Amino acid sequence: MACGRGRGDSKRQVILFILCVCVCQSRAETLRYSLPEEMERDSFVANIAKDLGVPLSQLAARKARVVSEGNEQLFRLDQSTGVLTAKESLDREEICPQSDTCT
Repeated sequence: MACGRGRGDSKRQVILFILCVCVCQSRAETLRYSLPEEMERDSFVANIAKDLGVPLSQLAARKARVVSEGNEQLFRLDQSTGVLTAKESLDREEICPQSDTCT
């Protein structure tokens, strides 16, 4: 009976170890930028590759992308250059009408 229980515990430990390794290797980076109001279409925001400290070849390999909370994508990331630009003219009153600050 003790042997059967030990095998199950070992199997569980191995699965837990593998899960921990996978989670640690797939960490995500979050970058935040402050932008001026009335930012024009195609305006430069940042160089993501430079800010993350990763080679340009890694952006596509790591499937870098911009995630928005709403259903409208406001920014564009060029994976070949690492440059993040405003997809459209950004108007704070239009994006966040009920707030003095917009996140």
